[in-house]
Amino acid sequence: MRSSRIFILLFILSFLISCNYHSILKKFKPDREKATVQKQPAIPEVMGMKFIPGGTFMMGSTAKKTEAPVHPVHVDGFYLDENEVTVYAYMRFCKATHRRMPKQPVWSEDEYPVVNVTWKDARDFAAWSGKRLPTEAEWEYAARSTKPGTRYAGDPKNSYFGSFGNIADESMLRVKLRFPIKSRYDDGYIHSAPVGSFPANIFGLYDMEGNVLEWCADWYDQNYYKNSEKENPHGPAKGNYKIIRGASWNRSGDYLRSTYRSWYPPACNFDFLGFRCAKDFHSSARHK
Repeated sequence: MRSSRIFILLFILSFLISCNYHSILKKFKPDREKATVQKQPAIPEVMGMKFIPGGTFMMGSTAKKTEAPVHPVHVDGFYLDENEVTVYAYMRFCKATHRRMPKQPVWSEDEYPVVNVTWKDARDFAAWSGKRLPTEAEWEYAARSTKPGTRYAGDPKNSYFGSFGNIADESMLRVKLRFPIKSRYDDGYIHSAPVGSFPANIFGLYDMEGNVLEWCADWYDQNYYKNSEKENPHGPAKGNYKIIRGASWNRSGDYLRSTYRSWYPPACNFDFLGFRCAKDFHSSARHK
């Protein structure tokens, strides 16, 4: 009889504890559900492009007068092509717009970066694709991959997986006995390489560290950095030369700096010069 009473008391006690636990759980459950609903808005994917989150960085370097002064710049989030525009993609553009395809080097194939294109050619392709050319600030920001270092290929500390990308290296000496190269490095390609042949950077972008130079949207002015806008700079209003960024299969040494600036007349075209496209993230301020 005593054991039966103890069993009944234990059963009643456990029932009360259980009820109290569920009432407490019910009390706090709505708050927990409310907290889990608060999620960041998803970034829409754009085929063949990577979203580059906006941020502020110190643009330029003290290595050369044309890269100075070092100055703070903020860029809004934007999309950038994973790869340089290929021969195949540009050929489709030419067929659709009834243009003449620029002659490509003998070593080039469909998946190689298109070259021998002028700045206007690159701009027109970008517009046809619903995109645009990247600004100089966007290009440098994306090449640095949020790292403060000024080199993206020439410094082993900042190189990706020990690769310097497709640059002027030992392979160049197979066709040119005297040429400034990166010694003790052979990327396997004398000239340009198929896009995406080397590791991507932190943003998932390929060939920012070599292959071909890339046209940017900006005009060049040697004094622009002194007067550059701090928010989404887009270069001078006019000029005689267009900005070109990046390294290429025939460059080494100081050319490998992510801050290095080149500029050519917009009508120029070379077998080491191509481009990639950018696209606005529409919830951010638009570049015009």
